[in-house]
Amino acid sequence: MTMYYLIAMCVISLVNAGALVFLYRRQINYYFTAIFLFIVVANFGHLLLASAQTLEGVIAANKACYLGSSFLPMFEFFAVLWLCRIKFPTWGKFLLGFISLTVFALACTIGHSDIYYKSVEYVRIAGVGGYRPEFAPSHILWVVMLAGYALANIVLVDYAVRTHKDVSSKTLQGIVLLTIVTLISFTVSCIYDCDSLIMPAVYIIDEIILFFLALQVRKLDISATVMEALTAESQSAFVAFSSKGAFLGCNSTAGAYFPEFKQFRMDRPMLEDCELFKPFSKAVEEFEKDGVVKSETFSYKDRYYRLFFKDARRNKHTKIYLFRIEDETKIQTYIEHLDSNNIMLKGMVQSGTSHIHAIQEQMIVGMAVMVENRDNNTGGHIKRTSRVVQILAEELKKDTNFNYNKEFYEALVAAAPMHDLGKVAIADKILRKPGKFDPDEFDIMKTHAAKGAFIVKNLLTEVETPFFVEIAKNVACYHHERWDGSGYPEGLSGENIPFEARVMAVADVYDALVSKRCYKDQMSFSTAFNYIVENMGKIFDPSLKWAFINSRTKLEAYYKSVEH
Repeated sequence: MTMYYLIAMCVISLVNAGALVFLYRRQINYYFTAIFLFIVVANFGHLLLASAQTLEGVIAANKACYLGSSFLPMFEFFAVLWLCRIKFPTWGKFLLGFISLTVFALACTIGHSDIYYKSVEYVRIAGVGGYRPEFAPSHILWVVMLAGYALANIVLVDYAVRTHKDVSSKTLQGIVLLTIVTLISFTVSCIYDCDSLIMPAVYIIDEIILFFLALQVRKLDISATVMEALTAESQSAFVAFSSKGAFLGCNSTAGAYFPEFKQFRMDRPMLEDCELFKPFSKAVEEFEKDGVVKSETFSYKDRYYRLFFKDARRNKHTKIYLFRIEDETKIQTYIEHLDSNNIMLKGMVQSGTSHIHAIQEQMIVGMAVMVENRDNNTGGHIKRTSRVVQILAEELKKDTNFNYNKEFYEALVAAAPMHDLGKVAIADKILRKPGKFDPDEFDIMKTHAAKGAFIVKNLLTEVETPFFVEIAKNVACYHHERWDGSGYPEGLSGENIPFEARVMAVADVYDALVSKRCYKDQMSFSTAFNYIVENMGKIFDPSLKWAFINSRTKLEAYYKSVEH
């Protein structure tokens, strides 16, 4: 039975090593792999020891056991350092490697010298081969090494508990358990002289604990989760929670927004009465209730934030709730100011004033000009695109195929100056960049469309008709959508794009082509005209083709009359 047991331990350790590499190769480093491989060597050494029939066979097998056990404590210590996110000098690793190598070299002298074992006797233990040694003084190095690593692991856990909140509490518990199991088993095996019977099983227990730790690493690897779940955004903040409300970590941007995150222990539930936890908890509860993913806005310490929630499910048993957080304080501040203006305008309506629309238009144009003044690249763009929309609208009115009334076209022209209002929420270093954007910057710039719709809605809802609000919101949100569906922010295509946004898209692109920017020269009228016409049906609504062609003379005359 003993031989069957040892064979089983060898097979299990070999299977475990393969499973570790296959399942967790992306989440662990080579320390884990080394531990599992040396366990395989140690277990096969114990199997050879048990099957030995002579003293020479026992001595050879014992050296195989020492090959595994001399280096196992060192690699376990390195793994603990990595798990606790504690740096260790390279020279220190070489020193520990030298000590382990020295112990193994001393073990290799068995049978040839009395420097490590004074003598060794072949015996039968539990019906299998074994040995009974008489230790030499140098053997104390082996005992000191084991005790030193055990003590070091305990010190590392204590240090991580006090200083490294980003280390999971379950990881720390696993390390403590690993250390205790190893110490107790080694002590028992020495007392009862049954090393070959106890240690193989202990190694398998160690592997189970290490599998648990590898699972923790896999679950808590937030950077990998972010890369798998979202397109990277350099200025976005990310924080993750488990399905049970345990804090799983955050990136540096989130830590800057909320320094309190640095005080939370990884993989421990956040306190229910913690004010910071409530908006995240609410989003998760709503998702668990109806399965709908919504963005949430909340305020914290005089600032406003919006949560974008994602269920970053790894499998049906492991769920990670990932949040992207955007600081919307600037937007909310503008809205508060605009709300104040809206209240004033509403009061003017109630008092019978006839100037409300004139004042409102001035406010809208003023906001648009304020945005344009921040942008180095688009001087005069708002004024010119508004005129282009007006010229196109005049032609569209003549076409009986379009079933839009006079009120619609007047609203479209009035809404045109608001199409880029969302740029008010874009940081200066991106908005004012003198050149083309890199991919990350362009991703951030693209958010101006949705943010513009948000601002327009809050700006106009209380003082304008729902009809006009809807047109203005659509112009702001969808003027970068393309007929073929390749635009943003929602990738709408064809007639799913609101008509007013399709008209605005033609005006916006035409002005960009025939205007000089800091990063390009202006395009000739004929080249720009041909580009627009050729892309009718791809970028632009093909039904606008004849209105655009018929507007050519007026458009070119207008642009020749202004400096751009």
